[in-house]
Amino acid sequence: MSDHNPIALTTLAPGQQLEGVVKRLSLSGAIVDVGADVDGLLHVSDLGQKQVTRVSAVLAEGQRVTVWVKRVDLAGGQLSVTMVEPTRLSWADLRPGLKTEGKVVRLERFGAFVDIGAETDGLVHISEMGPGRVGKPSDVAKEGDVVTVWVKEADRQSKRISLSMVEPPAVDIRTLKANLILTGRVVRLETFGAFVDIGAGRDGMIHVTEMGRGYVGSPSEILSIGDDVQVRVVEVDPRRGRIALSMKDLPAEQFQPDEAEEDLPSSMEIALRQAMTIEGTSDEARRRSTRREKRQRQQRDREQEEILSRTLRDRRA
Repeated sequence: MSDHNPIALTTLAPGQQLEGVVKRLSLSGAIVDVGADVDGLLHVSDLGQKQVTRVSAVLAEGQRVTVWVKRVDLAGGQLSVTMVEPTRLSWADLRPGLKTEGKVVRLERFGAFVDIGAETDGLVHISEMGPGRVGKPSDVAKEGDVVTVWVKEADRQSKRISLSMVEPPAVDIRTLKANLILTGRVVRLETFGAFVDIGAGRDGMIHVTEMGRGYVGSPSEILSIGDDVQVRVVEVDPRRGRIALSMKDLPAEQFQPDEAEEDLPSSMEIALRQAMTIEGTSDEARRRSTRREKRQRQQRDREQEEILSRTLRDRRA
């Protein structure tokens, strides 16, 4: 095909694009000169996306064509090419959340089909064509438009790809687990609690009973809209889009007491614990110790709650 030095087979790789000239037609396909050491073999099944019964209906000798390397057989000295452009994205690439671009190839009343360079076109359902309500797909896109989409789901077995034109949230609600610690921003206060944006697309709620270890009369006593807070996931219901949060039992460093207030046992506590290990310690002594430790825990809780309240008041001031 060219007066230049031929392309060595060893430099060719599957998926590589080449330009060639049809040299000869046959019932099984065509021979294409792509400027390589050997001519490319173009099988009738690789002439296009649709089934072809007669090669001459698609190709003619001397016709210039664009082909892609399908297979290189170095041992046998053969080169197979195809006119079907290879997919840019494999099924393994189609992970949920993947951002890519594609061309709108068809509009239906229920959505738009988009070619993203995969084995099959993806569907953007009308409910995924915008953050708000979309009347009809043509209000958002038309055939030929290049759009940015995100993969929602890819099912290789059924060859279905679900796409969205709405950017997914930073946090996938399906990945949230109980006791996960997150940082969010207070976006709404109600009498029963506060709603916090944790980047999951759905706000989480901190019930007023989960705002501190002591009694909280109103969320506004603790929080203000716009506050950045650390929260712990209590429960998640992805189906209903509900996220329950808590401000209790957070990492210890959030409630660090002053050095003078470190929770060290007193000499009396040490002596009492030692006494309880001695055989014959009375049940009454154990009950007294239990009551004493309970009062001490309650006192520590009140002190920690006061530290938290002071911190939040200082930040709002």
